[in-house]
Amino acid sequence: MTLRFDIEKIEELMKSFYTLTGIRFVLFDTEFHEVISYPKESCAFCMLMKGCKQTRRKCNYADRHSFKICEQKNALVLYKCHAGLVEAVMPLHENEKIIGYLMFGQITDRSDKEWLYRRASVLTERYSFDGKALRQSIDQITYKSAAEIDSAAKIMEACTCYILYKELITPENNRIIEAAKVYIEAHLGEDISISSLCEELQISRTKLYEIFRSELQTGIAGYILRRRMHRAKKLLKTTDFPVSRVASAVGFNDYNYFSRVFKKTYGKSPKSYRKIPRDS
Repeated sequence: MTLRFDIEKIEELMKSFYTLTGIRFVLFDTEFHEVISYPKESCAFCMLMKGCKQTRRKCNYADRHSFKICEQKNALVLYKCHAGLVEAVMPLHENEKIIGYLMFGQITDRSDKEWLYRRASVLTERYSFDGKALRQSIDQITYKSAAEIDSAAKIMEACTCYILYKELITPENNRIIEAAKVYIEAHLGEDISISSLCEELQISRTKLYEIFRSELQTGIAGYILRRRMHRAKKLLKTTDFPVSRVASAVGFNDYNYFSRVFKKTYGKSPKSYRKIPRDS
């Protein structure tokens, strides 16, 4: 899925989250690739972990596993990585489809950090880490209580709503569909060809058909006809145009054909529909 990101506004939101919580905030795409983060760099401990091939593999596995659980549960997931740090991941939805993930983390819920020090000793022995550098990096890890972590999770949930409401992330398909709708509405009284629509949107015929089926669950011709009928209903109720003029205004040159299609769609002829009181 191709996505468009409002990088500037998302970074502004992430900075606000960090200023309030002191916790790193990250946006991932649906392929689990990091898109935007604040701060830009991971904490010193995680940088050491990712600098080693073996532990980097463990880090990546922990992240991907959490994404998969998040996808299955379709909800926030709090977990601990292989090194014992607390992280949280939450899905971002658009039309019931996951379009990305928000994550915060690289913190600890252990105020004394003794467990982390013991864990560091194991890592130093197994992967030849510099013990002093590793211990110093642990000293820099941010501690948050269980209540603070829960509060941060609730704020992250609110951030997902803000991102979607402000449309800071939008699937490319959405842009194409919206542009197609605008074009179709502006040309309902004309012969709308698929080739002219593809040219306007700079997209192939196959891709356009695929997007309409995927996003609107209908074909292009079916959608155009539905919009023509909707416009015709409005004109019949709000104007005194003869039915022949209404037919022409929504792209039908054949008055009789228009009448048959309208009756098939709404169960009444255009003239009968016009006679129905507007508030009925």
